Amino acid sequence: MVGAYLLFTVEKGTFVLYFATERKPVIDRIFVYITQLGEPLAYGIITLAFLRIKIRYGVTIIVLGAVNLVISLALKTLFAMPRPGYVYWLQNELEMISYIPYIDTNVSPTSSFPSGHTLSAFALYALVAFLLQQKKWGLPLLVIALLVGISRVVLTQHFLMDIYAGAICGVLIAMGVYALQSHEYFNNFNNKKYP
Repeated sequence: MVGAYLLFTVEKGTFVLYFATERKPVIDRIFVYITQLGEPLAYGIITLAFLRIKIRYGVTIIVLGAVNLVISLALKTLFAMPRPGYVYWLQNELEMISYIPYIDTNVSPTSSFPSGHTLSAFALYALVAFLLQQKKWGLPLLVIALLVGISRVVLTQHFLMDIYAGAICGVLIAMGVYALQSHEYFNNFNNKKYP
């Protein structure tokens, strides 16, 4: 709800420009690490952890990763919306953007919507919460996903609209995959554990 309120009340690019002009090396470095919590390495680590609980859970996370990739790429291709740097370059205002030197900016300039990292993080940590079925994990996992989304704005990779859409898509994908994991195909893995 806060994200929706900000989308309608704050001019597009406000947060991107704020973080791009108020660079703090320590904050930048922290968010570089936080953004990695929505990348394949996080999926790998969590998959291995869940394989120790139930093989079915590990398989479910692998399926989630594949579904995320397909949906994220399809949406980015469909909408082809420009990333912040490209928007400000088109407006001859690129000097307003201060990139972090060690961030890879060699990405498609029209792959901004939705944020793939945010979609990935919300899908992964929502699914983890669903699988754990313990309320005490809900808030910490939500905070991790939110921080990944925020990191994409701090690192000048996405607008608020991109991360908002990514968050919604990610949660919906997690809900779908969680429902799918109860399907008959996955029942073969229900009670199997590693020795």
